[in-house]
Amino acid sequence: MRSIMKYIVPGVLVLAFIGLGYELIFNPLGFLTRILMIVGFVALFFLIYRWFMSRRYGTPLFPSQSGPSRAQLQKAKRTSTQRHTSASPTTVLRPNKKITTVPKKRPVRVVKKRRENHNLTVIEGKKNKKKNRAFF
Repeated sequence: MRSIMKYIVPGVLVLAFIGLGYELIFNPLGFLTRILMIVGFVALFFLIYRWFMSRRYGTPLFPSQSGPSRAQLQKAKRTSTQRHTSASPTTVLRPNKKITTVPKKRPVRVVKKRRENHNLTVIEGKKNKKKNRAFF
């Protein structure tokens, strides 16, 4: 199938260029109207696509490019190491007093002891049997 398509696709493209060249030489007004119709249909499909996507995802039809996109913001939120916590409404901040924080103690790590004996056993079986490579 691929070998057939290797010859069909370039053949169709060559015939399309020959047809476009013929129409450009012998009927330039028809060529211009066809090109404008193709551009109009592509623009119409693009607008319909944008309209459906804007309704589906709640984005504007023609978004402005000021600031980062939604995907960039979500990626930054996922990769952020600092989590923002909202201040509780009962907390009152006083700007004149300095708040001293007590340094946290580092937790003591427990060092695991290595086992001296391993728990591996030898299983008797057919060690010289060749595996069938068709199943891999």
